[in-house]
Amino acid sequence: MTRKGGRKVIHFYNSSGKIESIINFLEKVQTKVNYLNLNCTVEGKNIKITLFGPRDLQHLAQERLRELADRYL
Repeated sequence: MTRKGGRKVIHFYNSSGKIESIINFLEKVQTKVNYLNLNCTVEGKNIKITLFGPRDLQHLAQERLRELADRYL
């Protein structure tokens, strides 16, 4: 039995508006989520992260990303 891969898009909002918050968040993402390919796009206060890989790993990464967002954004 193989797990299907795919793509998952998650949106975050930087309510503080500080660029330092975004930088700290993305640096932590880079160290904590290293088992999936991801793409980050920042436009103003909006952050869009696209995850590529197995779905079970996407769910794990999504939990970690939400924890980091709560901490840094």
